[in-house]
Amino acid sequence: MKRFFRLTLLVIVFTAMVNATQAQYRFGGAMMDHDGMMGSDMFTLSQVNFGFGTARSMAMAGAFTSLGGDVASMGINPAGLGMYRSNDISFSPLMGFQNAENSAMSWGDNNQSRFAVSNLGVVLNLYENSKSKLVSVNFGFGYNRIADFNYRYGFSSESGASSAPYRSIADAFSLMMNQSGLFPETNDSALPYDFRDAYYWGGMLAYNNYLLDVGVDDKGIPFYTTADRLGVNAGVGHTANMQSRGSIGEYDISFGLNYNNKLYLGFTWGIQSVNWKRQIYYGEDYLYPEGSVPVYSDDGVALSEPVKWMDYNQAVLVNGTGMNAKIGLIYRPVEALRLGVAVHTPTFYALERSYQAYMATDLNPQGNTTPELEDFGENTWDFWSPTRLMFGASYAFGRFAVVSVDYERDWYNGMRVKNIPAGFDLTAEQYRQEFRDNYKGSNTLRIGAEVKPLPSFALRAGYGVASGALRNDKSWYYNAPQIYKTTCLSAGAGFAVGATTIDLSYQHINNKQTEYMLFYAMDNNGVFDTASPTYRTDLNRNYFTLTIGYRF
Repeated sequence: MKRFFRLTLLVIVFTAMVNATQAQYRFGGAMMDHDGMMGSDMFTLSQVNFGFGTARSMAMAGAFTSLGGDVASMGINPAGLGMYRSNDISFSPLMGFQNAENSAMSWGDNNQSRFAVSNLGVVLNLYENSKSKLVSVNFGFGYNRIADFNYRYGFSSESGASSAPYRSIADAFSLMMNQSGLFPETNDSALPYDFRDAYYWGGMLAYNNYLLDVGVDDKGIPFYTTADRLGVNAGVGHTANMQSRGSIGEYDISFGLNYNNKLYLGFTWGIQSVNWKRQIYYGEDYLYPEGSVPVYSDDGVALSEPVKWMDYNQAVLVNGTGMNAKIGLIYRPVEALRLGVAVHTPTFYALERSYQAYMATDLNPQGNTTPELEDFGENTWDFWSPTRLMFGASYAFGRFAVVSVDYERDWYNGMRVKNIPAGFDLTAEQYRQEFRDNYKGSNTLRIGAEVKPLPSFALRAGYGVASGALRNDKSWYYNAPQIYKTTCLSAGAGFAVGATTIDLSYQHINNKQTEYMLFYAMDNNGVFDTASPTYRTDLNRNYFTLTIGYRF
């Protein structure tokens, strides 16, 4: 602990000197900025798009704002519960298969499969009186999976020695550490691992792994450099791998009523469970032209002990709870036509976040790998997701067919941060401005159809598209991959055997993501001093769902 306080004193002394002589930089990229919750993380947690539900609702792309009469109505438009005239219980397991398409050469495993529960629910008919204006009152309780964070992708690429600024993350770390003013007590000592500001952990690990060196300029001011470790004639091989697991599940308590078989009203209180774990790997191999030796500078001075490779591992765990409310109505002006509207209030999320990082290089004499730095302190992050407004219309062609169309508007510019861990370098107002500058209201369209060639057999299909949440051109969002368009294609079939129903569905989801960098250091003029190349990764998800229901 004594060493920590001595380092803090150096921080105060050197920060003023270094900042007076060097440009200020902003740092980021998919392999950086994991020390805290970024705006892009909150955007990801807020997207539910097509969600999940019963096999019937998924086969019709979730176009159920006006349809009702399904357990999935609790999470879409609870007014649909008012259409029940009996009790219902159903269970919907699913299998999910994900694969990634990378703009660079794929590396490692780019697919993942998971078993999960899509929906589980029960609807109870509490009151029934066909002679009264109030025809029925129903109660529902269920679980609904609303977001899936399971994916895996990896890729590799190379940057030549002359392809500046697209070079090494070590160059970004050296600029970061120079800007921080954090220096070791002596050239032979390590930076202390009990330093709690995780923002600088990457740079500290790079120095302790002999990827960076400390020099002194002609004014006696220390500075970080890669010159003694990485030859100027080195190309860089980049290897990245992202593994993500988790989901958001919602437990719904719902009520729905039927007034005069014309107006249906409903309310849902939703309690969400969030679990999202990411393992982030980034590796570099330092490549020299065949027959050449690593050189210190352009004048050809050879390096005696250059670094050959670096592995940087990070892990982020986010878990917590969320709460929201849903209100809705469905109106039947005529027997065949249903009109629906539902409002989902912003979800209030209270989340705990943990972060871990370690690094290895071939120059570290202590087993190559540093100790794992872990940030498990007070990390409460509270924020509000967007308001969701949904409209729907459906038309039934007797008992033979039904067509349903939904439109949804989500105001992502309305996200709000309510609580941030003490000491974090962004304020709630800065987050708010980021949401205003980068996001806007998005549009989601869902179309579903069901045809019954036999009274006990149904065929279904659906299509949906969600886009428009990003306010600016896609090229602006290079800090992290962000979904800018999602499309859904779905199909299914249903069977009824007495009071038992068996439904099957297939749903294909395609997530288009923005191009992104793995790392960068940008000066205050908007010029990249160093950066990785840009990459693009699109995600394809395929879900097979089975629903078994029983009405009694």
